[in-house]
Amino acid sequence: MLNSLKLCFTILLSFLLFANSYAGEAKKRTFTENEFISVFSGKPKARVIKYIGEPDSKEIAIKPKGAQGVVGSKVRVEDKKQKDKVEMWYYNNLVEYSPGKTYKFVEITMINDRVVNLGFFNQ
Repeated sequence: MLNSLKLCFTILLSFLLFANSYAGEAKKRTFTENEFISVFSGKPKARVIKYIGEPDSKEIAIKPKGAQGVVGSKVRVEDKKQKDKVEMWYYNNLVEYSPGKTYKFVEITMINDRVVNLGFFNQ
């Protein structure tokens, strides 16, 4: 009796753990190129997070020291008190280019938490 109770408890516990881990894995929705552009182009960061969640990876753009001196012609740049925040977010297998085939990477570039550029890549 005790062994069958242990077995029943073990099976129930295994089922609950499996169900919990499976529920946490939400399948990302895929978009066509035009859908993706119309849904996210020019929109705020909150909309991106709402529809597709946090990115698979992030990068923050940093201007290298002395980069202004490398510019071909001298350009007058007025110093701003607050610098723009530039982020690149990367997602995998999110945009379809033909039935059943998706781009390997999607890059969303944001300036000050607003989408300004979208890119689709296979390499």
